[in-house]
Amino acid sequence: MTYAETVKFIVAMIIMMNPLGSLSIFIQLTHRYPIPHQRKTALSAGLAMTLIMVLTIWLGAEILDLLGITISSFRVAGGIILFLSGFAMLQSRESPLNHTPADDVAAEQRTSIAIVPLALPIIIGPGAMSTLVIASNDYSTFIFKSWLSFLCILLALGMMLILYFGPTIAKFIGDSVIKVITRIMGMLIMAIAAGMLANGITGLIPALR
Repeated sequence: MTYAETVKFIVAMIIMMNPLGSLSIFIQLTHRYPIPHQRKTALSAGLAMTLIMVLTIWLGAEILDLLGITISSFRVAGGIILFLSGFAMLQSRESPLNHTPADDVAAEQRTSIAIVPLALPIIIGPGAMSTLVIASNDYSTFIFKSWLSFLCILLALGMMLILYFGPTIAKFIGDSVIKVITRIMGMLIMAIAAGMLANGITGLIPALR
């Protein structure tokens, strides 16, 4: 895994996790909590994100093999999901693939929202999961998977810090800036989705190469 490939993976995951968009939802779900409770939720979500991403890196490709799903078909499905998510973000709204109003209602009935729906599927949604599974297939050796796991830990740590200091960050940035950045990330996600779809289709139909 080269330096360029490492940077590409990190940038893709940051875009998929949508830090500012996720922060907006986090504040929406926890605005009634006192600050200590919000920060405890952020720490728990960070741990949950780490476990989810690392397990996906190590087991994702194996699960596909077990189910008889080829990586090419998974790229096509992942590309479609990413395109829909990116299109929703381009309109400055949350994708129903990651977050729905029903999730908010369910969250109010839970004693903790750190794992569900915050870590999964709001932050680590279908797009992020697809990116992780494809990366684990493309870089399948023990050393590369260990490196990817380390990168996932850093990503989870960064996301946790954003949530931990969420109210302060949100006040400093402002809602309008968050919407603009979300739209830019939506365009980037759609571009990544196009590449993923193209790779998947050419993998399924070699004659198109």
